[in-house]
Amino acid sequence: MKAPDISPGTVSKILWHFTGGPVWNEETKRQGESPKPAAQAYNNLKLILRSREIRVGQYKEIVKAILPTRKVRNKKTGKFEIHENVPVSFQSSPVCCISDIPAPHLRYHSYRYGKFAIGFRRESVIERGFNPVLYTLEDTEVVRSIYRGFSSLRLADASELSSAKDSIESELSYLELEDEDSKENISNHLDDIESGIESLEYSIDTAKKSVTELAAFVKTFSREEFGSIYCEREWRSTQSFTFELSDVAMIVLPLSISGKSYYRSFVEKVALRLKLPRRIPVVPWDDLIEH
Repeated sequence: MKAPDISPGTVSKILWHFTGGPVWNEETKRQGESPKPAAQAYNNLKLILRSREIRVGQYKEIVKAILPTRKVRNKKTGKFEIHENVPVSFQSSPVCCISDIPAPHLRYHSYRYGKFAIGFRRESVIERGFNPVLYTLEDTEVVRSIYRGFSSLRLADASELSSAKDSIESELSYLELEDEDSKENISNHLDDIESGIESLEYSIDTAKKSVTELAAFVKTFSREEFGSIYCEREWRSTQSFTFELSDVAMIVLPLSISGKSYYRSFVEKVALRLKLPRRIPVVPWDDLIEH
């Protein structure tokens, strides 16, 4: 049976970038709880539309995992101890974020991301390499598996092999080998070892980069964050999002905040300077969301 050509209500054909999202806190490695001031969100909106680019910023995902048990060295005794439910984390590549939020649900997200947003056509977002985020609780085997891979690669080091190869080469230089064939064979074997080490180093570096890139599409959350983190429905890219005005489906901003007019100023001044085509709806947040 063919699915009906209607939206299920949980998926949108417009993906949103809020310009007033919380500031990244480098100390806590988390976003803040409150949106940026309205004036800053408004300036961000204008800057993005003027440059036609959403840049990869400072935000990096901190992927968290809870390990059931972990062997930890006691600094005082020097002995290893088994600890339970140990929190660990690792950091992803910087990301560029948008969200798949149907219009009726935008209001809920405004408490954290503000009321200034640019909506992009889903097809355009997919073409630019965005991908839905994998949400997972911090204590699942899924995220533990990713952490184990990341941790193993972090410890991987081919420098000892390279050092051993150099030592062999140095020791052989002191040996007097009269057989030219033996010298050539040894030299060829050393070249093979060096080639293998270079290949291993390349593979390790590539794997580290790939896991770090993968981490950019993983978002962990606690059981208390179903109503905040899990419902964001993020899509991400590790590249800046350069777009055309034809990719923009809608622009939303409030009529006014604290007595300062934003909608009228944008429509009468900014939209004209930016030469926004009339086909792009510029909609007051108050009318679209709050009525």
